[in-house]
Amino acid sequence: MTLASPPVPGLAPTLRRRAATRRAARLYPGVYWLGGVVFIGAVVALVVAVAQGSASAFAHAGLGFFWSTTWNPDAGDYAAGTLVVGTLVTTGAAMVLAVPVGLGVAVALSEVVPRRVAAALGPAVEFLAAVPSIVVGLWALLILSPVFASTVEPFLRGVPGLHWIFSGPAYGPSLLLAAVVLAVMTLPTIVALSRSALGAVPAADREAAMALGATRWQMIRTAVLPAARSGILAAVTLAVGRALGESIAVALVIGNRPVLPHSLISPGATLGTGIVNQFAEASPGVQTSAVIGLGAVLLVLTVAVNAAGQWILRRPAGVDTPPRGPVPSTDPGAETRAALVAHGWSASARPPVRASAVGTLARRRRSGRAAEWLCRTAVLVGLVPLGALLWFTVAKGAGAVSVSFITHGPTPPGVPGGGISTAITGTARIVGLALLLAIPTGLAASLLLYERRGRVAAAVRFAADVLTGVPSILIGVFAYTVLVRPLHHASTVAAAFALAVLMVPIMIRANEESLRTVASDLWEAGMALGASRPSVVRRVVLRQALPGVVTGNLLALSRGVGETAPLLFTVAAPASALTFLIFDQATQAYPEAQRTAWGAALVLLVLVLVSSGASRGVARYLTRKAR
Repeated sequence: MTLASPPVPGLAPTLRRRAATRRAARLYPGVYWLGGVVFIGAVVALVVAVAQGSASAFAHAGLGFFWSTTWNPDAGDYAAGTLVVGTLVTTGAAMVLAVPVGLGVAVALSEVVPRRVAAALGPAVEFLAAVPSIVVGLWALLILSPVFASTVEPFLRGVPGLHWIFSGPAYGPSLLLAAVVLAVMTLPTIVALSRSALGAVPAADREAAMALGATRWQMIRTAVLPAARSGILAAVTLAVGRALGESIAVALVIGNRPVLPHSLISPGATLGTGIVNQFAEASPGVQTSAVIGLGAVLLVLTVAVNAAGQWILRRPAGVDTPPRGPVPSTDPGAETRAALVAHGWSASARPPVRASAVGTLARRRRSGRAAEWLCRTAVLVGLVPLGALLWFTVAKGAGAVSVSFITHGPTPPGVPGGGISTAITGTARIVGLALLLAIPTGLAASLLLYERRGRVAAAVRFAADVLTGVPSILIGVFAYTVLVRPLHHASTVAAAFALAVLMVPIMIRANEESLRTVASDLWEAGMALGASRPSVVRRVVLRQALPGVVTGNLLALSRGVGETAPLLFTVAAPASALTFLIFDQATQAYPEAQRTAWGAALVLLVLVLVSSGASRGVARYLTRKAR
């Protein structure tokens, strides 16, 4: 007879924990690979859906679809040439307005104004990035458009020498107004990325320039700006991609006339606005395929521009000027001193003097003060749109917002007393479901980037970077193609799917950057103690990276709350979503409808501000707690 061993106290729970740990270790790679596969599958499905949806249009029109200028659905003529011209004209004009102002703001905040002032003004200018495009479009349609029609466009038309650019009657909605809207919307991108590039220039370069007797502006011009050239170029490139894909705000102010423009104050149309205005009225078959074909052309343009911007950002330093001849010095300021000497400066041991006799110290100081004054003026110019936008939204919307406005549903057009309760609850359902879809996928895919190297991880990272710049209207067309059309009806699920596709790339990149900030010593300590890889990731890495992860998810939430274009293709009625309701009410002539639009815009702006502010506050709190 064999006697059983007496049970060891606590042994069974320990064995169960070890078994669970082994199962987690086996499942962990599958989890992050699944996240990467799901994300790559969504990107591939997007491309395939747009390609298949536009195939009939390209078969009907051939390659002439790209450049022909005839868009006449009644005659069966479809081509994107006119809309491509409108897209390029508005984008080019927007960059002419935004790049000098954005670069001036970045230089002022990085180099000119005191640090305390820069710390206060920087977030104010960059706050424009959090303002939903529908709010900017509402402000431009109802406030700027009458001003342009009565004052701005007649004035520009009367300026000698500019008649060929600003000719024709002044309507208000025009290519020029659309360019101004795009400039306002792309300004934060230029400021944020250019400021980061300027801040990354080594202090030794600045010190070397000042040691050679350069004024502050000469130091900026000869040492800082050349070193930050790649970052500034990337900022402009990504801003161009943002401008190419904007559709909702532009559709409200461009006039939506698909003809070749004869001047900047004439109405026009872009690829994005063509999709917005034609999709709902397109008949099945070639006409619907032609509208999706506009999306295919827009996708090619935006992906090419955003890919170029990401390539510039990721390019190693020093690629612009490959070294030749002797090996360069390890002194950080040597290149700056050599550049200054090449411009005529003497690098003697005594206080440096100008080698050539061109210019005087007083003249250099005057030109420097003038340049710095222009940079400070650029800051004011950048703050004016933000101040005007907030002022009019609060002034116009405060009178509409009340308890009944928040708690009651909408009324038919022309009937007073309507509210936005159904739009608020609809937005909450759509965004909540989108978060449930996006958060697990974004976290799993970011863990793949953290754990693995190679082509698959590089493909996921590149797809996330490029998909971040893909126009949201294309995501709406994608959701319509894969969900709404097969199911024969719009739904909350389709809208949430579209917003999730928009949120995931933001989460992936934000989560990866947060995971990379965790010190390797903590990882090694956890592994040295015998913990499994999933345990170290869950208990050490994710806990330390939690502030950045939460911030990235909240930023993605702000993006989802403020999106309009995807909802045009996936939501059954405007009253089902807040941004869709604003778009619908803003385009109506009833004063009560416009009042509702302003009130809804104020509520939406508050929601976005709260989520954006919460991301900063939560990040600071969790960072302090982690420390």
